[in-house]
Amino acid sequence: MKTEKKEYLVHKQLYDETVKRNKKITMVNLLVFGIGLTLKYLDRPEIGEHFIWLGFVILVYTFGSNMMAKREMLKHKSK
Repeated sequence: MKTEKKEYLVHKQLYDETVKRNKKITMVNLLVFGIGLTLKYLDRPEIGEHFIWLGFVILVYTFGSNMMAKREMLKHKSK
């Protein structure tokens, strides 16, 4: 097998692992958003807002992580 093909397969595996990990993080993130919205609904907005912002930060992290992993994989695919 060519070395380029091996490198691509390694980066594809890393990408797949990153996506799988981020899917698990997203499930936890939904729980965080749910807690934040529930607390706001139960007249505890000062605590609920913190959970909502935490959920937003986690969302941005997972999105950025997926984009960087995909860009790295595509960069090695085009070689």
